[in-house]
Amino acid sequence: MKKLALFAITVLIFGSISPSLTNQAYAQNDPNILLRIAIQADKQIVNQLDKKYENEIPNEINILYDKGHEAVKSLDQSLSNNDIEKAKQDFLLAMNSFMQISRIISQSSEKIIVVTISEKSNRNVSNEVDRSEKYLKTLESISKKHNDIAQSRGEFTKAYSLIKEIRTQISTDQNPSKNINELKFLVESIKKDMRTSLIEKKSIIIKQFFEKLIDEIDQKIMDIKDSEIDQTKIDRANELILEIRELLSKNQINNAKTVYSELKIILKNIGIIVKIT
Repeated sequence: MKKLALFAITVLIFGSISPSLTNQAYAQNDPNILLRIAIQADKQIVNQLDKKYENEIPNEINILYDKGHEAVKSLDQSLSNNDIEKAKQDFLLAMNSFMQISRIISQSSEKIIVVTISEKSNRNVSNEVDRSEKYLKTLESISKKHNDIAQSRGEFTKAYSLIKEIRTQISTDQNPSKNINELKFLVESIKKDMRTSLIEKKSIIIKQFFEKLIDEIDQKIMDIKDSEIDQTKIDRANELILEIRELLSKNQINNAKTVYSELKIILKNIGIIVKIT
């Protein structure tokens, strides 16, 4: 009888349904152990199918289960007839069917996990692309307002084309990482170009303002050169005007502002009032 128990244990080791079944195999030495194990395996499979599929069990699994369940019935009959060899075959057929079902259920669960992770990843990438597109539109609006150089180079068109391509890759389960990195680099490049362009434009506006202001101051000094005002102060004012012009020609705006601060003091002393318009 011990051979039957060892036979049952071997089957369980190479494709177990439940550890509790192995314990039963160790505890029993009569032929009916095969039937008990097969019946319990049958019940476990039914419970798994109810939890997994409820009333929508796939046809492939239904066929396997019917095959295994019929083998359990046949096993009962074989043991009743004391046909041990037939009982072994019935037991092996039943357990093989149930183990196939268990494997299918396990593989199906793994696929669901993989799909779930993939879908979550795609959603994250899609959200990231949405944020990039929104930010890109903000940059484009600023660019149009200031007639920025980035727009004239067609960088925005290229960025929008990349976004479209990335969304296509997401919908077809392709890897969009290369295009995403390219999009990030392009957006940063556009932002950098715009910042540089805006700074340059700001410097030009300030420079033009100063040049106009210095021209007005120069004219006012010329208008009072024959007055009784201290000539040394007028000469110093003229020197500072020349220095400011030179600094402006070199685009050294901050230095020009510093010199202008000194010029304002001298202008006040000689009675020249400068109104900034």
